[in-house]
Amino acid sequence: MTRLTDQAHELISTVLRPGETAIDATAGNGHDSCFLCQTVGPTGRVYAIDIQETALKQTADLLAEANCFQCELICCDHSQLHEIIPSECLNATGAIMFNLGYLPGGDHNLITQRTSTLTALETAKDFLRPGGMMTILAYPGHPGGDEEAVAIDQWLNQLSASAYQTETILARSNSATAPCLFVVRKLEP
Repeated sequence: MTRLTDQAHELISTVLRPGETAIDATAGNGHDSCFLCQTVGPTGRVYAIDIQETALKQTADLLAEANCFQCELICCDHSQLHEIIPSECLNATGAIMFNLGYLPGGDHNLITQRTSTLTALETAKDFLRPGGMMTILAYPGHPGGDEEAVAIDQWLNQLSASAYQTETILARSNSATAPCLFVVRKLEP
């Protein structure tokens, strides 16, 4: 059984090209940041964002271990994408990844919040280039995670079908608390 994180990587690898810009909006332990760096290669650029210094330290360690040096680590809330990502990345970013919830191995009380996540998603869609992709991995099984997942699903349903293609991939579980992967593709004009 393929994990949803692996499925997100597989999907992103079909659209993200060497030399492009990518954003990891929730750096966490750095696995998505590392994947994005390896995919865009040494001529690409990755922005990794997290609200926790601990997460950015873990990400930096993983990136150094993998010899990935084209990543800028930014400590702030993902809702501030518009203020922290250069404007030349608007409509020019190949991929954006969100892995919501809490930092694995960290404080489970520090979680992504529905309101800031929706703000980040609304901004992130403007950064995607035509043909670009955003993946959002949500975890309804922790306190607050169910509200966040429902809000994301509602947000996806209001996106213009002429501009975006959306998909929801559920974990292979019958549980209502199982993780789910939301995918947004920006359509070519």
